Amino acid sequence: MLDVATADRVETVSDEAPTVRRRLVDFDRRPSAEAAPKPVARPAPRLIEGDEMRAKIVEAVEAMRPRLQLDGGDCEFVDVVDNVIRVRLSGACVGCKLSSMTMVGVRMKLTEALGFLVKVAPV
Repeated sequence: MLDVATADRVETVSDEAPTVRRRLVDFDRRPSAEAAPKPVARPAPRLIEGDEMRAKIVEAVEAMRPRLQLDGGDCEFVDVVDNVIRVRLSGACVGCKLSSMTMVGVRMKLTEALGFLVKVAPV
């Protein structure tokens, strides 16, 4: 049985189970509503258009190329059509079973470089 001092700190918890569990609650340490972290206002992402967007895409693809060339493959930027970035894989990447994973990596790097989610399609 619980003593009086501990009985004030016990909360009954039922999670639709036939048994009732009890847990010790420290009411003095519960976070208050005033202590909740306030959301941080973030600036809206800046839209990138036209030549600036193409320059960032080319720069990101050029940064990836040495890694792919170490394995005998290559990647080049082709075009942006209907908000889909088209790239061409060549060399050992053609017919490779892991080329889909390479495309995921390319998409991640382009998303990081541009600052927003992008679609990437192989040509």
